Amino acid sequence: MRRLLAPATAAAVLALAPAASAQSSGGAEFVAPPPIDAPSLTFTPSTLVAGARATLRFRVTGSARRVRVRVDLLAGGRPVATRALGRRRTGRTYTARWRPRVAPGRYTARLRATTLHGKGRARASSTSAVQVQQAPVVAAAGVFPVQGPYSFGGPEMRFGAVREGHAHQGQDIAAAKGTPVVAPRAGVIVWRGYQAAGAGHYLVLRADDARDLVFMHLQGGSLLVAKDQAVAAGQRLAAVGASGHADGPHLHFEIWPDGWYASKASKPIDPLPDLLAWAA
Repeated sequence: MRRLLAPATAAAVLALAPAASAQSSGGAEFVAPPPIDAPSLTFTPSTLVAGARATLRFRVTGSARRVRVRVDLLAGGRPVATRALGRRRTGRTYTARWRPRVAPGRYTARLRATTLHGKGRARASSTSAVQVQQAPVVAAAGVFPVQGPYSFGGPEMRFGAVREGHAHQGQDIAAAKGTPVVAPRAGVIVWRGYQAAGAGHYLVLRADDARDLVFMHLQGGSLLVAKDQAVAAGQRLAAVGASGHADGPHLHFEIWPDGWYASKASKPIDPLPDLLAWAA
């Protein structure tokens, strides 16, 4: 029979007590897994700006030669982001980088090490507190997306304006149909699509600053780029239109710092500060 798990002395560490190497049950030999000692994890910085990259420094010791390792960010005891670190040798210290896509808040970083051996499983984990802060709103350098006369209109065109069943997630830029739409920053087109009852013809650009820029209601037949195509800042993408559900020609423009619908925590921000900076 396997021994029971021994409770850890520290609340933040869970370890498995050594088990007997083999037992016989009904004629079949049970091979117990090699034990893992409590691993160590350092999450740097412990206070992280949303969207920034963290450094993970970890070590696992024990009789097992190799273990499978991962790090979870927990909120309310549940994983909201995971970084798989693969199989690692025990007794060595490793460093890895991670840019977790989570909303601002308090989290627990948990390192989990697992080894499989015979019919048994040994597991150990270590935790570290992490605080994620909202990134400051700083307009990034770039090119204004509409290359021609335009207007930001009134309050109904602003980010957060009330819409039927939802809030406006971007800034509308009114312009004549056919006005060129260009890439504000260099990047890669990660999505090109059409939504008849909503966005119409649209593009999603993953910019070189890791933010997703979204262009909606583009003129049919005007799109000049394909999915997975790299583009330069100022390169023409399409033209202003009124495709989909639109009241007159305009560009609906969004900025997603953590990726366009990349996770439940991913949300758009007000793009007006960037647009004003690019217009200047």
